[in-house]
Amino acid sequence: MKKIIPFFLLLFIIPANARGQETEDINSKEKSLYPALFGGLFANTVIHLSGRLFGFDFAQTSLQSIKTNLGSQWVWDNDVFLINNPGHAYQGGLYHTAARANGFNFYESVFFDILGSLTWELFGETDIPSLNDLMVTTFGGAAFGEMVHLLYLEINSPYAAAFVSQMDAFNNVIWRKRPSRTNNIYYLSAMAGPGWIKIVKEDKEQLKILFNNSIAPTPSYMFTGNIGCEIVYGNPFVQNSTKPYSQFEIKMQIGSSFYPLWLDWTLLTDGYILSFNPLHSEKNMLSTGLTLHYDLIAGNNTNFASSALDWSLKWKHVFKNAYFELKSHTGWTFFGSSEYYPFAELIGTNLVPHETENNFGTGANFKFYFTLQTLKYGKMTLGACSYLLYIIPWNKPDSQGMDFFNLSFLEYSYPFTKNISLVINSSLYLKSGNSLRKTNIVSIADRIILGLQWTFSDKS
Repeated sequence: MKKIIPFFLLLFIIPANARGQETEDINSKEKSLYPALFGGLFANTVIHLSGRLFGFDFAQTSLQSIKTNLGSQWVWDNDVFLINNPGHAYQGGLYHTAARANGFNFYESVFFDILGSLTWELFGETDIPSLNDLMVTTFGGAAFGEMVHLLYLEINSPYAAAFVSQMDAFNNVIWRKRPSRTNNIYYLSAMAGPGWIKIVKEDKEQLKILFNNSIAPTPSYMFTGNIGCEIVYGNPFVQNSTKPYSQFEIKMQIGSSFYPLWLDWTLLTDGYILSFNPLHSEKNMLSTGLTLHYDLIAGNNTNFASSALDWSLKWKHVFKNAYFELKSHTGWTFFGSSEYYPFAELIGTNLVPHETENNFGTGANFKFYFTLQTLKYGKMTLGACSYLLYIIPWNKPDSQGMDFFNLSFLEYSYPFTKNISLVINSSLYLKSGNSLRKTNIVSIADRIILGLQWTFSDKS
């Protein structure tokens, strides 16, 4: 897809009384194949018709474009990062939730993610079918879709529930099936506040030219508005399950500025695929197991995404008036994406910009969070997320090498009341990698946020 289209148009076709009517309870093990397939087809149809309505080129399909797609070799596309990530992950989540709402389990629903992506790539758009879209739609969609499906089951408000998972709400309206409500939220908070950010972009080859001309790189400074949330589903420290996403966590922050124009979006997730509970006492609780991750760091100069399988450890130790938590994840980023923002090249006296380039690869990742909370002094969290991405040589022959991304942060919250806290967050984003011209680049974003945090649920 070449343009951002209104994915959330589905929200406006869900009736206002989506779950206010008497409907039939559905057994979670009952599987309905045709409604699940129809849900995926309906999602593709809404997205495609929305694109045609707004005149986007990708939606101007014809018999000739379908024939071309069926006979073409799949490619690695160069679409805008926010389309590839999170756009295709969201689209895959629609297929996944359509299957989950009709009784299919996590693994069975991945088949619907693949099928929905294949039909979209071949029949839903004019662009040549894209391998990276298939990967992100399938695996990002599985992670994203499973989380929103389970969160949907937590919400009683029909409007809020439809906002979280459109296909679950659509399924309940069309097939008149009412899911059983759950109560598995372990921790839920939201944050809002102003921020200050400093951005530095450096091209080492270009810097040589600039320094030779006595021109130093100038950082950019701006104020941003920010919102964020943290969701912990299930007790992270007592998990012993083979059911995927019986426990998962979401950390999200979105910031923006209108002048100068700036957007950043940080989404860090992990969900247990299988877990063990080797230590469980009054003061010490520990779980460990295999986790699936979909992480997204979208910024004007730090775009990066990772789908990964990690081995995770989550440990909590309780003192008399305090506790600390340690969460670590180490493993394999089986598919990562990094968008390179090339600098203008000095040709004579003119600066000529280069085309944006996407890198796709595989590699290693490490995520670490340490939290200390006391009754009197509040809560402090230290976090670090590092990714080393090996660029697959045959996907972009001119964009070989390694990409490195690191996010580190320190956050402190001081409680005014049981539910309201003052929070300060300092985060550093660092990205280094290779471009189409094989020059090393470094992008840095240094951000401070001061805001208010509302805690809606805390079972810790």
